Amino acid sequence: MIKKLLILFMLMATLLAACGGGGEAAQPPEAEESSQQSEEAEEPAQAGDEESAAEKVTVRVWTHQNESFNAGYQALMDEYSSLHPEVEFLFETFDYDTYIQTLQTALPAGTEADILVMFGSWVCSYVEGGSLAEVPASVISLEDARSQILGAPIGGYVCNDKLYGIPQEFNIEYGAVLFNTAIAEEVGATNYADGWDTWDEVIEDGQKMVVSQDGVMMRAGLNYTASDGLATMFHSVYLQYGGQYLEDGTYTVNTPVGVQTLELMERLKTEGLVDPLLYSDEENWVGDSYFAETSAMGLVGPWAIPEYSGDYEDVAAATIYALLPSVGETPDFAAASGWGMSVSANSEVQDVAWDFIKFATLDADNAAEFNLASGTLPALAENLSGSNADALVAEFPYFEPFLDILEYGQFEGAFPDRDFVWYEVTYPEVLNFLQGNATIEETLQNIESAVRSSFE
Repeated sequence: MIKKLLILFMLMATLLAACGGGGEAAQPPEAEESSQQSEEAEEPAQAGDEESAAEKVTVRVWTHQNESFNAGYQALMDEYSSLHPEVEFLFETFDYDTYIQTLQTALPAGTEADILVMFGSWVCSYVEGGSLAEVPASVISLEDARSQILGAPIGGYVCNDKLYGIPQEFNIEYGAVLFNTAIAEEVGATNYADGWDTWDEVIEDGQKMVVSQDGVMMRAGLNYTASDGLATMFHSVYLQYGGQYLEDGTYTVNTPVGVQTLELMERLKTEGLVDPLLYSDEENWVGDSYFAETSAMGLVGPWAIPEYSGDYEDVAAATIYALLPSVGETPDFAAASGWGMSVSANSEVQDVAWDFIKFATLDADNAAEFNLASGTLPALAENLSGSNADALVAEFPYFEPFLDILEYGQFEGAFPDRDFVWYEVTYPEVLNFLQGNATIEETLQNIESAVRSSFE
């Protein structure tokens, strides 16, 4: 009886010690083994819960509202999370104007997201403010980036010889034009069928497609006088004639090459392809005009077809992009650095953010998946050919001519304010010249001096 009471007392003492969290109590071998087995059974669940909670990472992503772009981002984020269950994304979108304002206020305040979808021409201005993180060498070196990514897209993400993001698309506004094959067939404009070798051939086709009534142009042969087209054509033709308008931070266009450039642009007007008094950003804007068939050809980027095709199915069905001839040995052209991703310097999850960006932009299949979803041309050189290029052309047949010239695109330049150069200087000055209100010399001098002042 005493022995049974002693054993009972020892068991009660053990239980009390365990409940009280005191020091280890002596246990009979059977009880000790049972306790160890119980702990071993419980430990994996406890440790797993703690590990999961510790490793869970939330990555905030900011971008502008664009249905196709956002679908592409979401698909890539879902795929990444399936491979890395500990990573979740908080995806926030803003309308375009609000997004610009949000970046301008949030970045200086340090309240921005981890991953910031940026347009290439914005990047260096935010780098100057110390807001963006440099791409780690473990993701890609600048040298490798320049060899793997096309020159125009990568250009905007390089600031002071350092890389601050990775582009996902090629933004192009020159090199090919919207061309209405139905109108061409109707009037017998056939030079385009074998590809134009010279501007003489373009002019011959364009003149046949012009319609005028009582001296008023009702249909332009080639509408090239909208802001993006006009400014980009000026700088692109300047490159094709062998000039370099921006070198070592000095902008120069008041040169013999500048004269040649404006003479060609003026010739298209004097040969009757467009009336710059009637066709501009303010009236008969190129996208609206082309799909309304008040222009037979239109100088605008390939984004225009998906933008308009739903409302103008017949016109879209008759539309191709026809490559423009080059006045130089190669079809060089200026291009903006398009949309891509950068990482905030304030982000506490930079490693994960950069790993996702690497996954989304440098893997050829993933990069092509985004281009297919967003309807954009590839920034990755590998995707100019092969199965991914085939998939892009199958989905977007009008991409085919562009894939042949993207390698000739040159980044338009590191301007303090690119939009000022394009929309507030070059476009109005060249349009004013084409409208007959200024000489070539006055126009080149005005452009050069105004752009140079923006560097001061």
